[in-house]
Amino acid sequence: MNNLFVNKDGANCQAQAVLAYLSGHDGVEASWSTKHKEYQARPEVNRWHNCREQGYVVSMRNTDPKGSLRQLNIAFFEHRNSDAICAIRWEQVTTNPPTIDTADFEENNIYKDKYDTTFDVGFAQPFEMADWVMDQLEIFWKEANG
Repeated sequence: MNNLFVNKDGANCQAQAVLAYLSGHDGVEASWSTKHKEYQARPEVNRWHNCREQGYVVSMRNTDPKGSLRQLNIAFFEHRNSDAICAIRWEQVTTNPPTIDTADFEENNIYKDKYDTTFDVGFAQPFEMADWVMDQLEIFWKEANG
């Protein structure tokens, strides 16, 4: 079936819907600077490729109170064995966008198998996933910046 409305970037349509909801946010609210009149947080979005699990990864850097650079990464996709939308949340500083091949899940003790995800929502619940992703970005920003 050739759907004219499908984005041809290869991501699953549910992951695309999550990204659409995320795109509706102006920024990470906790990072708003009254002085500079802009959001200080700079999340980046890139494609996530894991065989049949095609989605996106959101990464955001922050400096903690001790001056150490931290990076939050959240990959989201439709699970290969169900219709659920799943997310994997981990911290790892990377030079380039994290991939399934470069992610250090062992260090974070997550994603030991394909069912060990951080957060899941049911089929057709992209808003709920997007809301959770934004909450995680807010929490991460507040941890370092209060």
